[in-house]
Amino acid sequence: MTDTNTHDVHLELADPRELFHPAELDPIGGRPYAEPGLERILNRIRPRPDRPVRTTLRLPASARTPDLEARMRSGLQQYCDHRIGQIANDIASLRQEGLATLWRGLLFLALCMLGSQVLGEPKFLPGILARFLDEGLIIAGWVALWYPLDALLYQHWPLKRERRLYQSLRDMELKLEFVD
Repeated sequence: MTDTNTHDVHLELADPRELFHPAELDPIGGRPYAEPGLERILNRIRPRPDRPVRTTLRLPASARTPDLEARMRSGLQQYCDHRIGQIANDIASLRQEGLATLWRGLLFLALCMLGSQVLGEPKFLPGILARFLDEGLIIAGWVALWYPLDALLYQHWPLKRERRLYQSLRDMELKLEFVD
């Protein structure tokens, strides 16, 4: 009986290195993919990254060595820790960029609001032109805040999701099966 809250992933690899490196594409020979095993695992768990992962790798018997499972687990954990660190740096950079552009956006909004007050009130401009400048400057000021607010509020979500994926991958249950 399988646990419906667990991702059960089964991969057949011709070589243990195919977990990290792409295999040769050979659709005629029954290998219709050329992506590393890790990418195939990530694609399967991406819809529900918070569920535990149990992966079974089927390898040829000729690949069996006494320490293969330990080496693969160690390599997997090192790779995932490295990617998690890169993603943390990306999140920090995005936050820094969002804060830096927020100050410029707020300054521009303030200047636009000031310009709106100055250009929207004079009696020497026709009414429609004064209103166009008044509202146009206010809109331009708010548009200048679009990117900083997007960077601070929303752009980090896909990165955090990717980090959860690599954490699930790092902590997954890994089983090796050897076939003749």
